[in-house]
Amino acid sequence: MLNDEKFTRVLTDVENGIYLENFTISHTDVGDPGNWLITKRRLHGGLSDGVDEITVSNSELSFKVLPTRGMNLYKGSYHGIPIGWNSPVKAPVNPAFVNLMDMGGLGFLKGFNEWVCHCGLASHGGPGPDTITDDQGNVVSSTDLTLHGRIANIPAKYVEVQIIPGTPAELVIIGVTEEASFCGAQYRMTTRISTKVGSSLVTIRDEVLNYGALPAELELLYHSNFGMPWAEGGAKLFAPVKTLCPRNSHAASDIAIWDTYQQPVAGFPEQCYYADMYGNPEGETLCVLQNAAGDKAAALRWNVRQLPYFCQWKHPNDDREAYVTGLEPCTSFPNHKSFERANGRVLTLEPGATYTTQVSYQFADNPADVQKLKAEVAELQKCGPATINPAQLPQWTPDA
Repeated sequence: MLNDEKFTRVLTDVENGIYLENFTISHTDVGDPGNWLITKRRLHGGLSDGVDEITVSNSELSFKVLPTRGMNLYKGSYHGIPIGWNSPVKAPVNPAFVNLMDMGGLGFLKGFNEWVCHCGLASHGGPGPDTITDDQGNVVSSTDLTLHGRIANIPAKYVEVQIIPGTPAELVIIGVTEEASFCGAQYRMTTRISTKVGSSLVTIRDEVLNYGALPAELELLYHSNFGMPWAEGGAKLFAPVKTLCPRNSHAASDIAIWDTYQQPVAGFPEQCYYADMYGNPEGETLCVLQNAAGDKAAALRWNVRQLPYFCQWKHPNDDREAYVTGLEPCTSFPNHKSFERANGRVLTLEPGATYTTQVSYQFADNPADVQKLKAEVAELQKCGPATINPAQLPQWTPDA
């Protein structure tokens, strides 16, 4: 019986030789009055062979966690409405089959299909060589960076399920993933993914520890991806913008409709817009993606003190090429790390220090609840005007 005791079960613990290939627990197993289910299985065959998948259902909202892929959220559903996007990559891909250096450092794209994808931790921007020099111009280190970093393709070394009693109960998946190398940075990311029974909300909380003996640079971005029916022709993004600019001239050509999604066009080049947002006195903010009819919305909630920057990625292609938008709170813009470093946006994590971030995802499927979410954005926008720059900003975009 759950009673007042927290239920825990370790599914993976590499250091202690624990691994459960299959696991199931529901409200009936612990005597909880709610209606929920958590299952874990290992996928077999094709590029998914060996991928662990945990499915959490709180009776209203369900989602899949991929411990094998950096504790990313694969797909979900709310009241039966699918959450995620129709990537040409059709199933979870075992990182063993992803060479991040393929295609000039774009190999990340060969496994990219998640609803929420962690990007980082040493870098999260574009690929290419990165050279660090001292104040005398001497090269200290150099490396080839890959698109969006490595953490999304690193399996968790520790995975645990928790059921925390309450009215309602809280369902929690915890995973520990390490991105480390000899003569390199040493990060340990502890991810806590939680939802309450009957809720429309799921929260990802990450604590990144530098367990090395030297300071380490840190970049972290939440690549939060939505396709139809949330993103579609006529859909609109509502956000309490402080400053916004296009990433390049192609995005600048549509700056007047940055917040509106086009009808699908095969082969349409991606467009990105960079922004920072107003937050409340505690730094909390949100953005809301509303569908064309205004009866569905997906909201992201985060803290601008933790994740001060934001990228909106628009890819309004024929759905066979993926009609998708990425809503991406981040510690720095997803430019090449050298540009972000030069503009003072790359964090430095001291030895033994931890950097904590939290992003929540909330859903609405009726006009009244959609309006409530949009009203929150409107209230935050009262903090100040939105400055929409028609061209790139030199301190934000390298080709300005």
